[in-house]
Amino acid sequence: MVAVLFSIIVLVMFYTSEHDANLRPWNLFDGQWVKIILFFVAYAAVYPLIGYSKKDVAFGDGFSERRQEIIGLLREMNLVPEEASEPNVLKLHNKSGIIRALRLFEDTVTLSDNAGMVTVEGQRKDVVRVAMKLDRYLQERAENENQQ
Repeated sequence: MVAVLFSIIVLVMFYTSEHDANLRPWNLFDGQWVKIILFFVAYAAVYPLIGYSKKDVAFGDGFSERRQEIIGLLREMNLVPEEASEPNVLKLHNKSGIIRALRLFEDTVTLSDNAGMVTVEGQRKDVVRVAMKLDRYLQERAENENQQ
């Protein structure tokens, strides 16, 4: 995706600027291909370290019992569940095909129950949003139980 975006930007800049009539877009980087390839390799190596994260949310017991309630809660964020494989793991992805394509179908958010803690894994932005939504849900649930 980054390579495609890079190519589009270079082509737009090439065709909208003044240049020698004999110059072609593929001649712009003569002798620089090694540097460009090294840039993309370095980017591909570093991006998973900064683009993805994991966060634990203190959930308590009952993750598998509240599974449908959690799915309903996360549907409000346009996240839909994938096929269930384990009762203590919930995998979701974005409902919009356009957003999924823009994220190269690497938009899966995984919720795992680990002895009272729910581990949220995925792209950093989605992990933060889901963790905040779960925290808010747990706080509202605790307040409702205290009022009763």
